[in-house]
Amino acid sequence: MDGSTINGDVQGYISGTLKWFSPERGYGFVVCNTTGKEALLHQNAVYDFGQNSIAAGCSVDATTCITPKGLQVVEVLSLNAKPPAKCETSIVIDRKPDISKTFEPARVKWFSLEKRYGFVNVFDDKRDCFLHANILEDAGLGSVNVGEALGVELSERSNGRVVVAVKSWI
Repeated sequence: MDGSTINGDVQGYISGTLKWFSPERGYGFVVCNTTGKEALLHQNAVYDFGQNSIAAGCSVDATTCITPKGLQVVEVLSLNAKPPAKCETSIVIDRKPDISKTFEPARVKWFSLEKRYGFVNVFDDKRDCFLHANILEDAGLGSVNVGEALGVELSERSNGRVVVAVKSWI
């Protein structure tokens, strides 16, 4: 289904949990908390919300409509990241943001979902900053693309700079 145009009327509101979302496929599904029904979430609704992707497990509030193929999200109204999960890998990252710091503008240098990490560069600074997938998930982001602008909070470590919090740069 092409979600760029929706011919159905807005039918209501859904509060649910993101089952999965694939930026490569351009869609995913939100499961309604009260009915268990699934609503198609098209990439365009995610873009309109100001993000490129959303992490599975996030709670989503949205308006919906009925299309010939079923329930579809028209507009994402709010997104709440899932609670941080314990990192079961050998990489240990302190994910407690320092509230005294501010988010700095950065661009994604590269990121691999398969490896679950990548690097960003803060503007006017060529040093790489490590970004783990758990940090993205904590912010409700499923993935990021090369060149994408983000707001990052950094921590200086003995082995380099590490992103400890991230947000979409809107």
